[in-house]
Amino acid sequence: MTDKYRTACQIFAISNGLFGSMLEQAGVMANMASKHPLTEYPLDGKRVLITRAAHQAATFVALLERYGAQVASLPAIVITEPSSWDALDGALQRLREQVAGAAHHYDWLFFTSANAIDFFLRRLRFHGDDLRLVGGLRLCAIGKGTAGVARDAGLAVDLIPARFNAEGVVESFVAFHGGQVAGLRVLLPRARVARETLPESFAALGVALDIVEAYQTARSDFDPTDWAHRLRSGDFDVVAFASASAVTQFAEAFPGISPSELLARAKVACIGPVTSQAARELGLAVAIEPQEATLPALAEAIAAHVASR
Repeated sequence: MTDKYRTACQIFAISNGLFGSMLEQAGVMANMASKHPLTEYPLDGKRVLITRAAHQAATFVALLERYGAQVASLPAIVITEPSSWDALDGALQRLREQVAGAAHHYDWLFFTSANAIDFFLRRLRFHGDDLRLVGGLRLCAIGKGTAGVARDAGLAVDLIPARFNAEGVVESFVAFHGGQVAGLRVLLPRARVARETLPESFAALGVALDIVEAYQTARSDFDPTDWAHRLRSGDFDVVAFASASAVTQFAEAFPGISPSELLARAKVACIGPVTSQAARELGLAVAIEPQEATLPALAEAIAAHVASR
């Protein structure tokens, strides 16, 4: 039943022009019924605040609600087009030269998020290109969710690092090549602002990394006054973050209030080590972090944490 439902969800998504994170939602939704019986409600009566971008919140809301949670959404970020398409357009032109045999620019294409895939493929198609433009490259997807979006878009994934932080990516990449990575060339479309750990690690190994801005994250527009009151009053049992950028933008949205004071009465849940590190750097105590950096694992970890209390 799950396979049939997954297929139906994906057909609906594709036929209605839904790609990337929305197509990922179809696959996740198809799996939920078989994994979590409806009789299990460890989050019954618990209030969870999620901070994902509005267009990406539905999957996480559904996962938490299946555990019985009362879910509220405060999108900390919005995902927008890059400040300029020039860098990505230049990379696409280099790919055309490579396909034509005029030059060799890249060996690998790295995606660190579903958003990167969304905007990369959107721009590729805008110029009239198709997936043959990247057919000669190996592809690394960081995270199972990102890999699922890539596959749903018709891309073959060669590498999914065992760990989703920069160290894990480098370790898996080096192991894939038997230690011989010097001279390899990697194209990395990503957010305008991102952590520099991966570029620094690759540079030390002699890997040429071409970073191009494919999209940008910005703080969403909301009135912080009411939300600050609700948070400080303990309206939420858990506040969940699914990206480091969400942590940063959330904190900056409440000037004059430290994040630790703001969330003193809630448990902080982070999707993985990179997000947790961003939270701790802002003084937050991270109570919940799943072993696997995926939304289903985060929802399950929140439920397990509450059930253990």
